This record gives sequence, C-alpha cells and structure tokens, in this order.
Amino acid sequence: MIAVISNPRSGHNRRRFPEIAAALAARPAVRHFITDAEDELPAICAELHDPPVRLLVVNGGDGTAAAVFAAVLDTLPAARRPLLALLPGGTANMTAGDIGIRGSLRGALRRLLAWIEALEHPPGTVIERAVLRVEADSGKCRYGMFLGAGLIMAGTEYAHRALHARGLRDDFSLGLGLMRSLWGIARGEAEYRRAQPLSLSLDDGAERTFAAQILAVSTLQRLFLGIQPFWGKEDGPLALSLIEAGAPGLLRNFPGLLRGRPGPRATPAAGYHSHRARELVLSFDGACNLDGEILQVSGAEGPLRVVAAGPLRFLRL
Repeated sequence: MIAVISNPRSGHNRRRFPEIAAALAARPAVRHFITDAEDELPAICAELHDPPVRLLVVNGGDGTAAAVFAAVLDTLPAARRPLLALLPGGTANMTAGDIGIRGSLRGALRRLLAWIEALEHPPGTVIERAVLRVEADSGKCRYGMFLGAGLIMAGTEYAHRALHARGLRDDFSLGLGLMRSLWGIARGEAEYRRAQPLSLSLDDGAERTFAAQILAVSTLQRLFLGIQPFWGKEDGPLALSLIEAGAPGLLRNFPGLLRGRPGPRATPAAGYHSHRARELVLSFDGACNLDGEILQVSGAEGPLRVVAAGPLRFLRL
C-alpha cells in the first residue's frame, strides 16, 4: 500500500489540491489521508502497519513534513518506519528541494504516479537523512531539518510580510528574502545588523558565548537555490554555521560562504565558524525558525538541546 498525507492548506495545495486528490483517488493502491491538524498525525501513523505501507508520501510544506517526521519517529519503532517521499505542496519547500521528488508540484506528482504504476521495477534513489530533534527543558520536543536565528529571522519576517503574502513561493521567494537581507546589511539597517547573544556547546564540549549575526543548523545537504553554507570538517549529522556580528568582510565573503568555501579571511578568529556535531546545546532569548515554525525561546526556561534523530529514508525521483 502507498499512503499519502496531504495538508490542503499548504501553499501550492491551496490551488492544486482538487486536482491532486482526484489523481490519487483514481489509484486503488493509494490510501489518502487529508488533514491540517498536527495532533491527528500520530493516529494516522499508527494505522500504517495494517496493511504494511511501502511508501509514505507527504504532500505539504516544510512544517507539514516536520510534523510527519515527528509522528513517525515518536510513534513507529525503527523497523516499522516506512520509506518516505516528499511532494512540494507548501510555500517554501526547502526540505523537499533537497530530499523530495523533483520539480513543481504537478511534475512531482506525475513522477510519483509513474513510480506507483511501475512498482514491479521502481526507479528512483533511496537516501538517508537525520532529523533535528529540538528538546526544551519543559520536555516538549519539536522536529525539523533546519533551524535558524539572527539574520535568518529578519529574512523570515520579510518573506512572510512581503513575499508569501503576495503568492511568491519556493526557491524564488527564499532567494528574494536572502537578497533583501544582504541589501539590509549593505545599507546598515538595524533590523538586519542586530546581534543575537547566545551560548553554545557542541558534543558535550565547553560552552562558548557569541554575539551572532547568523546562526544556521541543518541536516540537509543543500538549502534553497542549492546553497551549502556549511564547511565544518568534523564527523556528525548536524551541520552548524555561526557568523559573529561585526565579522569583517561579510558581504565580500558571502558568495563563498553560500558554497561552503569561506575563503582564507573567513576564519574563526575573524568570527566565521562552521562545525559538524551529533548534538548541540543552545541558550538565548529570542526567536528562531524551525522549518518555518517560529519558536520563542527564553534562556531562563533552560537551553535547547538539538540532537540528530533517525535517520529516515527518502525516495528521490
């Protein structure tokens, strides 16, 4: 059996959902679950073992995918976790861009349906990715593939306010948000130059404090537009890059940073840091973006512990 979980309120689904639902309904091998309620996902995942699910497809955005990852990891033992596939049905679709089915929502759906019809000899590539598990002292856990703070929050707020509200989607909207952030830095706008004080430790190492302008943590290999802004050499599924406020030559170094090639002057001594780890502990007061969900964080309530969960397996077509 193939199972599909769709969020009809996700970005692209708002226009395309009737077409998608009709195409899936015409395939007897597909069981289609439709929900926009995160709290319904554990019960849906609990149904996936009878009959066994060969492939679980997530049709939604980054937040929907993260919620399904949470339900799969928290509900199903490792031996019963199905192969996953992601359709770019949301607004930003950064996760699907790295580990999902290629193309527009329509194109990705066509590839998926062709795969379903060719189950005897299915094409495609299976890859593995860990998932960020973000644990608070309160005991609450969230999951995702990307966590960002500092300048990333300013870019997120701009994208929600000026881009997504106008219907701009996918890499194009994220690229415009990045360009606006760089323009804000060049113009010296306070919103884009604000430092985020934080403390950070990696893999039970010593805690260090920073005034961070950019913080990014991910298990994805590529972010929107194919950027790879991580260059740490350690072993570990979590990639982290931190750029301190006031780091010299930020705009000059930025093209190299986006390719994971920081250049000879972008050193830790100059405020440019990148590492790989298995877990990190982060404490600050402010907001961060976890796969499009804005989390308000208070250091007084304890630090955030970010660990690698999974891994999960994904079908790339």
